[in-house]
Amino acid sequence: MEKEEFKELSPKEIKDLQYGLRHLFVNYPYDELKKIIWELYRGWVYNSAESVTGEEITNMLLFYEGFNLFLDDLYEYCEYLNRTVLKKDDEDK
Repeated sequence: MEKEEFKELSPKEIKDLQYGLRHLFVNYPYDELKKIIWELYRGWVYNSAESVTGEEITNMLLFYEGFNLFLDDLYEYCEYLNRTVLKKDDEDK
């Protein structure tokens, strides 16, 4: 994927991103999403245990842990949006 030149987002584009983030957790509740990520990681380990190097396993574990931290932060941010910005929008409808 080619890196695009930076551009400012319009208020509508920002709002669309916020709603997109919210819908991730609407469609996949936080606990279910964590479970899915674990199952993906576990499946990768099981299916590739004989064909990958120790370094690849380490890298995947670090990715899994980093992704979980990212998911935690994203969930907290979405909860913040639900209490503030998006709550006001929902009340205005």
